[in-house]
Amino acid sequence: MASLRVLYRDYDRAPYLYTVRRAAEAYGLDVALEKAPLGGRFPEMLQEGATDVLAENYWGLQSLRASGVKLLSVATAVTNLNEKLFVAPSVTGVADLAGKSVALRGVGPSALIGALWLKDHCPTAKGVVVSEDEVGRWGNWKKVVSGECAAAFVTNFYQDHPLGAGLKELPVEPYGFIGNVTFTTTEAIAATRRDDIQALVNAAFDASRLFKHDPAKALSIFASDPRKLMEIQDDREMERVYTILAGELSETPMPSAAGISNTHRMRLSRNPELAEFNPLAMWDFSFARGALAR
Repeated sequence: MASLRVLYRDYDRAPYLYTVRRAAEAYGLDVALEKAPLGGRFPEMLQEGATDVLAENYWGLQSLRASGVKLLSVATAVTNLNEKLFVAPSVTGVADLAGKSVALRGVGPSALIGALWLKDHCPTAKGVVVSEDEVGRWGNWKKVVSGECAAAFVTNFYQDHPLGAGLKELPVEPYGFIGNVTFTTTEAIAATRRDDIQALVNAAFDASRLFKHDPAKALSIFASDPRKLMEIQDDREMERVYTILAGELSETPMPSAAGISNTHRMRLSRNPELAEFNPLAMWDFSFARGALAR
């Protein structure tokens, strides 16, 4: 059986990735999942040959591709922003945020994509980046409770906290964004191990369908290694996490045009040199077409 080493960073990726690993067995592929060590060197591990595929966030890899590193993304599991907008009870619509402050998490891509969403939907609102040293992990919603901000973007895993504090979710339309898990390899690996990458993408398509539409099978996979890795103690919590993850997954692991565009646009405020970079150069959709043609 052929084997591909797949590197990921955070354990909340494990339930989906272990489903991909199970699905890949039908294509004669062993997906050898490896947890990245602490620190930000996982792109370098791909460049150095320590892994074959990254299963991680895509947004920061654009700079490497633009600088000449031949990275190639082939599939992505989450294609819309997986953060919800929580507001004070008095806010009834996005228009109410005009001229007011919105709390953005000061870690990872959250501040960038949140600021872009505001630019597109309520340009007079002011995004305020909140340090987690001040409010704790995903605690930016506390700025709404204090009255300093009118709204906050909060990831789905932490939505119970603002709800418990009396805030409410303001429903908004899906917003294209390339999140985790994005499968990225190199042009050389994609060329020399094409059948294995095709098997991986086939498995990603199968895993997305199973995870979203077959809870019994998905939970049986989740209940093994992923549950242990995530240190989930009881079935109720496992089912809660599964429901969140299944809701975030796209029906097919392909980015939308809006997702590619938004994930590029959000970087321009911090990396203006990417203005000349065409993000389509980083994608090879032939594997996804192959999966769809089965």
